[in-house]
Amino acid sequence: MKRRNNEVLVPQPVSFAFLAISMALTNMSTHAAPLQMPVSASSGSTKSLSVQLDVESATHTLFGPSPTAQNGLSENPAVTARSVKLTHSKPAATSPSAHHLLAGPTLRVRPGDRLNILFRNNLTYQESAGDGSHSTTNPHGFDVINLHTHGLHVSPQSPSDNVLLNIFPKQTPQGPLNECYAEFGKANCVTEKFAYAYKIPANHPSGTYWYHAHKHGAVAMHLADGVAGALIIEDPLHGLESLPAVRKAREQIILLQEIAYGGKYPDGTGSGTPKDPYRVDCMSVYGNQNGCAFGGPKPPAPGITNSELSVNGQFQPTITMLTNEAQLWRVINGSIGNVVPMCLVPVGNNDNTVTATPVAYVLAADGVPVQNPNASKQDLPVRLANPVAKPVSGNDILNNELLLLAAGQRLDLMVKAPAVPGTYALYDSVDQSGNAIPANELCQAATYAQLTPILTVTVEASASEIAVNTEVPTQQALNKLIAPATITAAESPELPTQGAVFGFTNDEFAPIDNGASVINARVFNPIRSQRNLALQQVDLWSAQSAVGTHMFHIHINSFQLVSRGLIKYPFPIWRDTLLVETSSDNQGNSAIGEIVQFLQKPLDYTGSLVMHCHNVFHEDNGMMELVKILPPSGSQKSSRKKHAK
Repeated sequence: MKRRNNEVLVPQPVSFAFLAISMALTNMSTHAAPLQMPVSASSGSTKSLSVQLDVESATHTLFGPSPTAQNGLSENPAVTARSVKLTHSKPAATSPSAHHLLAGPTLRVRPGDRLNILFRNNLTYQESAGDGSHSTTNPHGFDVINLHTHGLHVSPQSPSDNVLLNIFPKQTPQGPLNECYAEFGKANCVTEKFAYAYKIPANHPSGTYWYHAHKHGAVAMHLADGVAGALIIEDPLHGLESLPAVRKAREQIILLQEIAYGGKYPDGTGSGTPKDPYRVDCMSVYGNQNGCAFGGPKPPAPGITNSELSVNGQFQPTITMLTNEAQLWRVINGSIGNVVPMCLVPVGNNDNTVTATPVAYVLAADGVPVQNPNASKQDLPVRLANPVAKPVSGNDILNNELLLLAAGQRLDLMVKAPAVPGTYALYDSVDQSGNAIPANELCQAATYAQLTPILTVTVEASASEIAVNTEVPTQQALNKLIAPATITAAESPELPTQGAVFGFTNDEFAPIDNGASVINARVFNPIRSQRNLALQQVDLWSAQSAVGTHMFHIHINSFQLVSRGLIKYPFPIWRDTLLVETSSDNQGNSAIGEIVQFLQKPLDYTGSLVMHCHNVFHEDNGMMELVKILPPSGSQKSSRKKHAK
């Protein structure tokens, strides 16, 4: 597939444009192994979790069938990557896996807790990794890190979720530090380590969040390296964990990643060495020889690259369920810029006659419980169905909103197995040539007959003596959980007060990359605020794509969806990341995308944060804004609604 401005270009045969991965033709059934869970650290009832996370270059085994087997390996490729590992935890961590997975540890805290993270940079300063470069549009600084707690409602200022911070390697020369001082301020340029401290609000919604490195110019690199992990807010009193079905269910952490490593050609040429055949580097991630030179010789192109999704650092793992079992799935799309339809389709059945498939009910989206005020007493939560190619109702866009998991988004699902055994699989949204699958062909078994799954689900007959959870919470039970207060129509401005149009420029702003990625025709500027918002002020946002598929993400404060195009959502859905895409005509030609409107009311915290596209190729290429939250214009105090009694 071609890339323009670091965008993966795919045809758009219907109204959905999907950014996705190239998928190899492999035999999925011969290598399947159980999905392993990452290391887990929890505050429990101690009200505090303190961990040390170290980022360092190491070689990891990606368990499962290798998507680059033509290079000589049949399975379990060993990849050198910058990775994050847990080196200290109080309370002590648990490790359900016997292997060190290329996925960050799962961190679990409760509302009202303190989370302390000592984030250490054990990498080595390298000019060849762009560590001496400073740019708002060109990828650089791959050994410079920081940390973002994606979706958490916490302070954007140090020592909390400050993504303007730059943590350089210990031996960094003074010159690059001086340039950083001029661009970000001296307080935001440190070496070796930084002690983050987060105070989780007592009324924070429970659900699945995540953390990842957020150094501008290197976000795609660090996600390709696997510097990310699940961050779970657990609330046994007023959150998901208060529901009996959730407490009894077996839990699956599903962190989708694109470990974008490269290697040598079969004839031995290309990047990589005999001792280090697979590695994540500038060329394997960004593929721009001019941009990856950093003043030196142009690096060789890798002969083989991986763009296939892994789960918790594993290729094509298997989840086993018993008949009628209901499991809790915490799904995180931690990929660089993919969209994954969250449907499980039968394996080995190409005539679409199988009707007994696992059913997914949505408990929470982007960490916020889904609440439907119109639900009857026995109604179950929103049930995911196949995508609607041409939505005409609020329920249509609601289904597509929750089904199509974009990069950065999360879902807490209750997945219920059918009453009969079978095998099912989760797939991406492209065919074997890397072309987008039409929306009306997604989630159909025949579509995926020759495609590689992301993971498989095996449903086995349940023995009578084995007790498993079979319950699914009711929608009214979800309605009682803590969630943000609904922003009413009376509070909403009549017309949009904030707007964001995503697009690209020619080479004016970024000649090395043949153009920049922009918001409202502007690239990221860390020197001064590009958008001011105010505490307690309700804004009606309008987001649109001029070309391509994008993922709107704003830090600290979630937002409430209103409409997509001319269709209104049937009830409020809260998100912190939003799929924004272009439409197409009958010939597949891209057109300006529909407008998505949503409401936002910043609460509790002032300071600087960012808004950007979570196709992080675009972010590294300039598609980000510096946003400042100002004190409220009046004296009204901040408040957040508690639904739980």
